[in-house]
Amino acid sequence: MPHPEPGTAALLFDCDGTLVDTMGVHRSIWTEIFARYGFTITDAWWEEYANVALVPFVQAVIPDASEELADQLNVEGMARYLEVIHLAEPLEHVIEVARAHHGRLPMAVVTGGYREIIIPTLDAAGITHLFDVIVTADDVTHSKPAPDVYERAVTVLEVDPARCIAYEDSEIGMTSAQGAGIGRIIDIRLRTGW
Repeated sequence: MPHPEPGTAALLFDCDGTLVDTMGVHRSIWTEIFARYGFTITDAWWEEYANVALVPFVQAVIPDASEELADQLNVEGMARYLEVIHLAEPLEHVIEVARAHHGRLPMAVVTGGYREIIIPTLDAAGITHLFDVIVTADDVTHSKPAPDVYERAVTVLEVDPARCIAYEDSEIGMTSAQGAGIGRIIDIRLRTGW
């Protein structure tokens, strides 16, 4: 995993799929929920929708779903996730970067997830203390792929986005970081930066 070059202002990490491999757990939970609506999640569908904001995510399966129904299903899914949080695996090759630079560079978690899930996820991985700021979907009006979460993180950290590095695992997350002017984005799936 590439480490930051001299002059880097801050390190910004996505959570789900970047710091902690939660996606399999989330997929299992949503598979159970959507099965009640006669829908089976395929690999292709999950790849396209896994990182989409809640309402369009639910409406991709239940086109006439209201925001209230999406919220209800999300509350059910989050409660189930907290029961099985121990199944989420820390991604050590990314976490080692955060550990190596803890106390040396400002660092933030920048996620499209909700705080009530993200904090327990980071706690379960034993890494919450590594980060100066945790920005979630609860902190902004528009979540990823909008740039809002990254813009908020660099504002709170008081750093130049062009001198920051974002570690991401999805096109939606990379689009968000690009939109906020983040200078370097590392796709942890490829273990390369661009």
